[in-house]
Amino acid sequence: MGAHTGIDVDVNFLQQILLYNKSKYLLWDGYRRDGTKKQKWVEGAVDLELHSKGIKKQGGLLIEDGKAKNIVIDIDGEIPADKIAAAAYKIDHKLIPIKSPSGRKWHIWKFLPEAKPAKEVHAEAKKIEKEFIKIYGKIVDVGKTQPSLNGFTGINFPFCTDAQYPYSPAGVKLTFEQFKYRIKFQDHPLLAIAAGLEHPRHDALILMAAYLHKKGMMQHLDEVAAAMNNFDDAAYIDRIKNKKIHEKYDVGQKAISNLISTILMEDYKLPEADAEVTEELEITEHTGVERIQKRPWLIHGWLLEKALTLVVGQPGVGKTMLLHMLAYALATGNLIFGKTIEKRGNVLIVAAEETQNEMDIRLAACKQQMGKNDGKFKIYKRGLEQDLKLVKFTPAAAQQTKQYKQLENTIKNKDIKYIILDPLINFQSGTYDENSNQNMDAYIKNFLIPLAVKMEGAIIAGHHTNKLSMVYTQDNELLVDNQNALMAARGASALIGAARFVLGLNPMTKKLWDQHFKEHITDGSNFVHYTGLIEAKSNYNIIADDISWLKKDSVEIETDDGFTESTGVYATTDLNKVTKAKNKLKAAKNLQWCKAQMPTIIKLMTDDEVTLNKVVVELLTQDPDFADQNVLEATIKTRIRRKLENGFSGKEEGKNGLERTGIEHDDGFNYWLKIDHGREGAAKKFIVRAKDFRRN
Repeated sequence: MGAHTGIDVDVNFLQQILLYNKSKYLLWDGYRRDGTKKQKWVEGAVDLELHSKGIKKQGGLLIEDGKAKNIVIDIDGEIPADKIAAAAYKIDHKLIPIKSPSGRKWHIWKFLPEAKPAKEVHAEAKKIEKEFIKIYGKIVDVGKTQPSLNGFTGINFPFCTDAQYPYSPAGVKLTFEQFKYRIKFQDHPLLAIAAGLEHPRHDALILMAAYLHKKGMMQHLDEVAAAMNNFDDAAYIDRIKNKKIHEKYDVGQKAISNLISTILMEDYKLPEADAEVTEELEITEHTGVERIQKRPWLIHGWLLEKALTLVVGQPGVGKTMLLHMLAYALATGNLIFGKTIEKRGNVLIVAAEETQNEMDIRLAACKQQMGKNDGKFKIYKRGLEQDLKLVKFTPAAAQQTKQYKQLENTIKNKDIKYIILDPLINFQSGTYDENSNQNMDAYIKNFLIPLAVKMEGAIIAGHHTNKLSMVYTQDNELLVDNQNALMAARGASALIGAARFVLGLNPMTKKLWDQHFKEHITDGSNFVHYTGLIEAKSNYNIIADDISWLKKDSVEIETDDGFTESTGVYATTDLNKVTKAKNKLKAAKNLQWCKAQMPTIIKLMTDDEVTLNKVVVELLTQDPDFADQNVLEATIKTRIRRKLENGFSGKEEGKNGLERTGIEHDDGFNYWLKIDHGREGAAKKFIVRAKDFRRN
């Protein structure tokens, strides 16, 4: 049998759906006189390009690194295509008949979406094998069922000759594009059967359109029609799209089973797994008497067991510095910026952009700055000398790499509790798009978080940000923009959604330095030495509403030749006290201003309340800037509203803590800001009053 061109075969797609041993392959070189194949095992990996052109006919073992994702049942019989195809579809609608190299016998393939342990896939293959034995008996070659666990029984790969193409459930030979469609929609029996469909195409398409509508998948209608053989009724497709003629049709279990029975020309019943679900989901009642357990904190507010924490910031801001400090603290138990390590453990830090020597310098600086290491727990490292790719993305799916499995083994054997990855983007390959929510969701939820679960520890990842400022000045008051801090992380929003905690690093700017800190600092440092640490997100506790300013100290580390190398390490500062002192002074001024407006506010009240907007409008004309045409009225209103909100929302500390809200007036009443979301109209904020019983 001569070579064929394989012109329509997508070799990249074959690479995605086949998993096979890369160390040896079967080389097939025609037939002997007795009709047996001339083939032998050869060292090396299959060349699917040459294979698909028929130049070098190959096969192999369907197991790699203990995993498998393909099943093949070998049937040594010249069975009509429509008969074996219908039988395969009834056994499992994901089974696809493909003729053997001879063009007379059959290989029944199943392509799993993801690799599984080979033993698990082998067990599934044996169950399918038994179903075929019930129908065809001894012509099912049980010795060639794949994946084989014996390590030497291989299978000839498809698409080597013109004969080795797949068949539809109705026994129609498929093109490679129809085969790709068949794989893409194999989880939907009704849609999958469209591949190669010759009749009844109109009846099938209208029901398939109704199914697509029900599932929210109408964007695939053209793909379904294109998968059918020679369906060119554009007017009918247009009626479905524009006149919605499909929406009146029922697509329940009975309708699907009846259509498939018509196509197969045999009775068919939709498998229970694909039937319409009517039973209830198992749920648990909250009784109110449950024993509540403490959350498994690792660092309170920052790290939780089985969760992902992101450390985000602009390039050069000091993420790597902070991540090394976290690694040292988690292993040694030393405090980090006043925070306690709840559970120590072995740490693996993977710094893809640092040499191992640089990592050693940083960790030595951590020891010098943070405290001794008693050696009870280990710090393991991997630098740029050893590339690490955990996930490979293809247009069809995302898959674990061999290194991912090696990492799982390392976690188990080295008892790793914490993994630090810096930067996050480095540990994937292939067609990954960091702006794709689908890619990001798969990367984090399917691959990284499962590692945290396996360790009963945490994954901490460094990630770059867009240039969004996380702090700002308002009325000469320094404030944290937690929303900007949260959304600054570069790429798809699914990353922030999947992370339980986000810590943002924001560089000090010259403007902030000059406005708020320069006059208070006398040690010779300037704005380039400071970075703000912001709690941008926590799913389990209230995030801090202020910023923790850290200072980059230079530390000298002795080298083995007697010289020194300098590196940076963070230290806490007193800048927070400066900020809080200025904010407290600002709050006191606001309070005094609000007290001065009390006569006006009391005059405006009806039934012990007045809308905040009414007070703002009344006070507008009294503002000194009202007569200045260079100052916008909206600016004055905003300033007045902010003063009122701050003054009447304040708390007054009593003997037992924060006891009094709002402002105490000498008329015996207490006045405070109230937000009532239940009110109709735009007015939601009010200043209200009530008798101040605590004074009496």
